[in-house]
Amino acid sequence: MGLWSRLFGAGEVPRDLVGDLLEDYRAEAEQAAHLLQHAERARYPQVAETLRRLSEIETRHAGWLRDRLALLGATAPSVDAGPVPGANQWQRAVTTLQSAQRKRKRLIEQIVHWDPDEPETVELLQRIEREDVREHEAYEGLIMRSDPHAID
Repeated sequence: MGLWSRLFGAGEVPRDLVGDLLEDYRAEAEQAAHLLQHAERARYPQVAETLRRLSEIETRHAGWLRDRLALLGATAPSVDAGPVPGANQWQRAVTTLQSAQRKRKRLIEQIVHWDPDEPETVELLQRIEREDVREHEAYEGLIMRSDPHAID
């Protein structure tokens, strides 16, 4: 429960830690899969390399979440990411950036919600969020170097 809710007694819908972590796991695993798909379609090797590196980071995050879920007695589900959205490299880059931003926003909301009740989980979410912040520039670079009018 968040600090403000505790102080002011605001009615809040109860949240489930395992449910939140399962949703985080799905988001990280889907992002990793989409980045790999995007890398396979990249026109330039340096773009593909950046996308694979970002995918490895997201895969690592999913692994950390899977391990945390296991400690809590839950099993991470298999994730079917589906096709990467976007008709060209620019659209796919924008979509992956937007997805990364949504993931980060959700992590921040969960950090605030679970602090101080779940310190180990909060530390994990903060570590993931910090890495995501460090990689934000890579996403923007992919967008800036892509042609929004190019056809695949």
